[in-house]
Amino acid sequence: MERLRTHWEFLRTSFWFVPSLMAAGAVGLVALTITIERSMTAVGPDTPWFLYVGDTADARAVLSTILSSMITMATLVFSITMVVLTLAASQFGPRLIRSFMANPQTQVVLGTFVMTIVYCLLVFPVVGYRESSGKLPFVSVSIALALTVLSTGLLVLFLHSLARSIVSETVIERVGLELDELLDELAPLDAAGPNEVPTEQLLPADFDRRAAFFGSRQPGYVEAIQFERLLATAEQADLLIVLYFRAGHYVVPGSREFAVYPGERLNKKLVAEIQDAILTGIYRTPVQDPDFSLRHLDEIADRALSAAVNDPYTAVAVIDRLSASLCKLMGRALPEGVFRGKDGAVRLACTQPTYAGLIAAGFNQIRQNGAGMPIIVLHLLEAVERIAEHVRLPEQQEALAEQARVIVEAARSRIRDEFDRQKIEERYTTVERTLDRTAMGRSRRTGSVSSTAPAP
Repeated sequence: MERLRTHWEFLRTSFWFVPSLMAAGAVGLVALTITIERSMTAVGPDTPWFLYVGDTADARAVLSTILSSMITMATLVFSITMVVLTLAASQFGPRLIRSFMANPQTQVVLGTFVMTIVYCLLVFPVVGYRESSGKLPFVSVSIALALTVLSTGLLVLFLHSLARSIVSETVIERVGLELDELLDELAPLDAAGPNEVPTEQLLPADFDRRAAFFGSRQPGYVEAIQFERLLATAEQADLLIVLYFRAGHYVVPGSREFAVYPGERLNKKLVAEIQDAILTGIYRTPVQDPDFSLRHLDEIADRALSAAVNDPYTAVAVIDRLSASLCKLMGRALPEGVFRGKDGAVRLACTQPTYAGLIAAGFNQIRQNGAGMPIIVLHLLEAVERIAEHVRLPEQQEALAEQARVIVEAARSRIRDEFDRQKIEERYTTVERTLDRTAMGRSRRTGSVSSTAPAP
């Protein structure tokens, strides 16, 4: 499934996939049109009003006009798209081009134009096969006219959608929704919270001495990890596999990224099987990488806070949308880094994201670039306070408290205006109170649960 998801991610963020499917549909439409026309004779009282009626020369002239016009319109659409992508890359960053390419509206519009052109090209040579001196109904020409009307309407919709797509709030919301979709795949967090033993404590005492280490087959970003395949390999060979990376990390051959215990059971076949279970590429993907969309949001904010742009309000919009996704994160359980076999033994261990790491990935770059702007600092603290209302675990509270502390410390060293400093300190005090209140509420809930538990 991980391999299929990475392939689908590549296809849905490409400009050629949907137009190719619609062009293939045009081939089938031509075959259907020819079949219908072969059964039709001269114009009669039963001929539908919406069918084009004329002789063969007129039909070919109409198709020729439609074909040349659609090629011109398609050229215009592709030119406009390239200009908008260039503007988006310079304003929001080249990595955000992916979200523009994944827009289904743009893909369908481009596909409609390609489908119309392919249909006209294929139907034009065969439209004159019907021999008649009078006028005939032409289904093929009628469909070509309908596709032209549809393409014209979609062109207006495309221009409207394209104009909205380069508005910063639209880009931010699109990336935020992608992050929310990834978080929705995580299991809801149990009220009692996780009760996990650190991975290091589950490893054998002689792990470092007996384990065999090796690197990936080729360099690149880890797009996805096939955990079930690795677990089956470890069970079959009766060994323990440890991965010192996770999806989104960059791996290189010859490094100590994989470990197999005991090392004496490792052979070339096992090395190849383990390496094949790691899908790498030149791009990061959001398949198993929650940092992916977080860093895209950060990039938008960082560019807005740069001296060349100096647009703090875009950064504020990023902070607000980021807080909404992190609020959802507080109610989700992060993937475990330990996988056990059917016998209960630990067979696979790997690096996994933490709440502290994800919160830091969302806030660190914005804090570092905007610590000298009171509006950014105040909104960062407001976001921390908003997220604190959804805290469920002590580690979540500690991560937010640490983030609030470093935000204020950075502001104290860079902001000199006394009025702004006072406002920041007041907001920081409010954040601390909110964190303390949520901690007390969580303690009361835990106490009530434990008080109702039966005595041992």
